[in-house]
Amino acid sequence: MKRFLICLAALAVFACASDPVKKPAAASASPTEGDPSPVGVIPTTLLHDAQRNKDVDVSISYPTRGGPFPVIIFSHGYGGSNRAYEPLVANWTSRGYVVIRPSHADADALREALRDRGAERREQRQQGRSERRKPTPEELQQQAQFRPNPPESIWEKEREPQWRDRAHDITLVIDSLGELETRYPELKGKMDAKKIGLGGHSYGAFTALLLAGMKTFGNPPLQLADPRVTAVLAMSPQGIAANRGLTAESWREVKVPAMFMTGTRDFGAAESETPLWRRDPFEGSPAGDKYFVLIEGARHLTFAGIGSTLAPEADMVIPEETIDPVTGQRVITRVPRQGGSFISDRGLHDRIRTIGLTFWDTYLKGDAKQKEKLIAGQFGGNVTVEKK
Repeated sequence: MKRFLICLAALAVFACASDPVKKPAAASASPTEGDPSPVGVIPTTLLHDAQRNKDVDVSISYPTRGGPFPVIIFSHGYGGSNRAYEPLVANWTSRGYVVIRPSHADADALREALRDRGAERREQRQQGRSERRKPTPEELQQQAQFRPNPPESIWEKEREPQWRDRAHDITLVIDSLGELETRYPELKGKMDAKKIGLGGHSYGAFTALLLAGMKTFGNPPLQLADPRVTAVLAMSPQGIAANRGLTAESWREVKVPAMFMTGTRDFGAAESETPLWRRDPFEGSPAGDKYFVLIEGARHLTFAGIGSTLAPEADMVIPEETIDPVTGQRVITRVPRQGGSFISDRGLHDRIRTIGLTFWDTYLKGDAKQKEKLIAGQFGGNVTVEKK
């Protein structure tokens, strides 16, 4: 019971975050390691897109000293919030980046899913207490079946109009950098519009990659690359998937530096959507400053800074994927889950933000030493980095 309540509270933070603070700007020190620079925050402001007749809420974090700084635009996962991913944003901002988080149309859509899942769990617990019996073999078998990752199983119903709308939110932010400097004097001279990085998690990774050159083959096909994008960091990206219009050719035009990051327990909406499936964008993109990062033990929501017990595979027998050395085909077997904790995931998330910062420093700041570190993959024994 206690464990579930902790999980539910943490996922609520991811899906809903907090209500925006009703003040134009606030300054604070970032809670990151070392001696970070102080940062300022514009918690909420609206950008108007006249073509779509739509207002997009954005949150802006910026270093208070110096400038100009590269700009990172970060896209949240389906149903999440542009006020989530705070550990990532706080770290990157304090290390010399302006980070802008748009709120997409699906923001906070996980509220209803949270309520439904909570009600289902309560009913199951009440039934178990009233019956006071051990589960039957049939019930144990049912528990061992694959259950999809909720954030990805929900957004798989989205189609081209929603994909395009999300991508246009990012384009609007890029178009509005000058307007933001005019509107907020504290941003004057802070943003280098020639160095723009796109980051995203899950559906946000899909969104960021669309702007980086990824093409979907649907009805209609989408090709929304923006030449102003300098680099892209895709956390939990999607592999080949017919329902998302992704084929082996989808990433052929992703020519900017790109990092594709996943974990060994980062599963998708279907049993075939394993961590190795998330390697497809790396394989499909052209060689040249492309990285695939695999973090042992990281789950889907680890990238959002949320405890491991929230992942759907945390309470089931999970599929494990390997490559048959003879046929070269993917082989899926089942292995019992291993224990997880908020503490272990916190350590993994620290690793995630450090790797991401190294990537940004390499391609948005041109830091040669960080590039050497990135190529060498010096991030610890539980991290595998491949480059092409």
